[in-house]
Amino acid sequence: GRFLYLWDLDRAQGEGAVWSLAPAPCWPAYDRFACRHGLGYTVFETELGGLLASWTLSVDETETVELWRVRLEDLSGRPRRLALVAYLEWNCGVSPAPRREFQKLFLENGLELHAEEGAETARAVITAGCHMWDVPGGLRGHWNRSFPYWSAFAAAQGVSAAEGDKAAFLGRGESWRRPAALRPGARWAGSFGRHGDPVAALRSDLEIPAGGAFDGGFALATAAGREEAAAIARRFAAPGPMDASLAGAREGWRRRLAEHRVELPSPTLEPLVNDWLRYQAISARLWGRAGYYQQSGAFGFRDQLQDSQLWLTIEPERCREQIRLHAGHQFADGSVHHWWHPLTEQGHVTRMSDDLLWLAFVTASYLKETGDLRILDDPAPYLDDPGARPLLDHVERGFARAFRRTSPRGLPYIGGGDWNDGLSALGLEERGESVWLAQFLAGLCADWSEVYRRLGNEDHARELAGRRTALIAALEEHAWDGAWYRRATRDDGSWIGSSGNRFGRIFLNPQTWAILTDAAPPERAARCLAAVEEHLVTDAGALLLAPAWEEPDETVGYITRYAPGLRENGGVYTHAAVWAIAAAAKLGNAPLVGRLLAAIDPTTKDPERYWAEPYVLPGNVDGPASPHHGRAGWSWYTGSAAWLPRVVSEWVLGVRPTWDGLLLDPCLPPGWDRARMRRPWRGARLEVTIERDPGSTPGGAPGEVAVELDGRPLEGNLLPPLPSGARARARVRFG
Repeated sequence: GRFLYLWDLDRAQGEGAVWSLAPAPCWPAYDRFACRHGLGYTVFETELGGLLASWTLSVDETETVELWRVRLEDLSGRPRRLALVAYLEWNCGVSPAPRREFQKLFLENGLELHAEEGAETARAVITAGCHMWDVPGGLRGHWNRSFPYWSAFAAAQGVSAAEGDKAAFLGRGESWRRPAALRPGARWAGSFGRHGDPVAALRSDLEIPAGGAFDGGFALATAAGREEAAAIARRFAAPGPMDASLAGAREGWRRRLAEHRVELPSPTLEPLVNDWLRYQAISARLWGRAGYYQQSGAFGFRDQLQDSQLWLTIEPERCREQIRLHAGHQFADGSVHHWWHPLTEQGHVTRMSDDLLWLAFVTASYLKETGDLRILDDPAPYLDDPGARPLLDHVERGFARAFRRTSPRGLPYIGGGDWNDGLSALGLEERGESVWLAQFLAGLCADWSEVYRRLGNEDHARELAGRRTALIAALEEHAWDGAWYRRATRDDGSWIGSSGNRFGRIFLNPQTWAILTDAAPPERAARCLAAVEEHLVTDAGALLLAPAWEEPDETVGYITRYAPGLRENGGVYTHAAVWAIAAAAKLGNAPLVGRLLAAIDPTTKDPERYWAEPYVLPGNVDGPASPHHGRAGWSWYTGSAAWLPRVVSEWVLGVRPTWDGLLLDPCLPPGWDRARMRRPWRGARLEVTIERDPGSTPGGAPGEVAVELDGRPLEGNLLPPLPSGARARARVRFG
């Protein structure tokens, strides 16, 4: 935790003499409280006993420093004598520390004081590091290397006391609500070194005149060395640098998200799509790779590749960098690390069958958006072969491995899971098959057949086109269940996702991806969407499967070990629920698009039922098999944060990059009669206005689409690439 205390020294022993500037840990009965979140910062605003307090937390745009900006204002009309006390616990390693009582034996902290002549207080910096790093391996054995970073905590104002030991600060039998250090007559021992439980506590005694104010705060920095961390913390520990840093962070986010904007009829969904979801994806998934429920810091091969598609319309070079990074975490046989940790470069090899193919998927997305085939020459090494090979070689080896892992019936093996990790036991003997993976692979074959055609390699183009045909034939012969597509087979050949199953009778992904990849003929695609609407759509979103498993099934995997209705076991898995919106839009089912969008929009939820934040997407929402149907969980860390803005832009508004141009094919929900978008397009700047024809049937499916480019009618609804640097306006009218 990070705690900020205020201690009213004039009522040192009275009730409420100590309170916190955020609710935890004192939980005071504020006269007024507000918590405001912005892009790159959070502000706690409180009023209590005639004192107005503002605590702003932010992270600098470039330096590794977190800033606590504090402003106090007297509203009581009397002088105030206060102690402002900051407190935090050091971690310096794996977070959260799995064995804190063991790890603390290796922590070290120290205090640096810089007293100014004639002053009663000093400028203080507390530093901390750890002499053991709890990661596997190392040349000299386990637990035998230091954490490679140091941290420092500095005050922007003078400090009258400092403490570095948790027990000394809290006292015997006391709590964070009123620590012993914040009681009259308490002596701060100033215990630092290597023999305590290291924390950082800094006390600043303040005198605020009647009606006056105080400006100050604290800076928390991390760097490769102790002195470097301390220098960064000292440099930012002043109101001026803090305010400049916050302004820079806010401007950085504004600039980062400015290139691609939408205007929607929904006043709550618009800021979510423009700002909050992209902020969520970049800050939590791509940069922090952590959330409240998952603090790994690792790169997932499939996860961050998908997330990086968010950059395509704002900073496509960042997506290209992500593609190169992941290509460098592939083995020469085409397999990949399921995840790896960048601090140690240690990864996890699994029998997941889809990870390696997302390299081809995201590269194809990059090519459709940019048209730049030069990315295929980008060099990257293999984990077991350091010689750099072109990206195209990496993609081809992934395809080759997937094609080798194919059953005699022509369906790919599921291995230890496909996109759904929880189907972890279906194919461990390399006989279980995946229907979704066959559809995914069929879509990739279509894309890469086109890539090879553009490269002039007709032999490879024909080969992949033939493989797509064979995959679709296998799906039609073996996977169709009469009203929807089955999900997968176990190693013994028995099906899940079939009408004959008691649990897991229908799955979402095989229906949506049959549509998205054109793997299903039109009549079956329509039946797939009808089955989704009948069996899986709820007021919380589209369920991943139904009915939920009621008991664990070790032949399927750990998905069945969740309680019924939780997460993947019959819950709304938001990542897949977003794909359902795209599938509904592709088939022109505007009412279903509107229903599914409204179902997962967090801004409209009842907080007592929903629980999670209204400004980010959660990983999952409980399904109807749960007594808490509609309750969200696993917020922040979800791939849906990057996918929903893309689906709204490309499928709902219908401004979609293709191989030959920008397709304008909207499917606005009923009640959405007009929308706008501003986006880059291969070096040009494009403004698109989308309007429903006044004569169209209210609530009906989209009809004919007419497009004007700079006032001139366009033949068809495919906008070809524009000259680099051009600015153009498109008007799309649909029936």
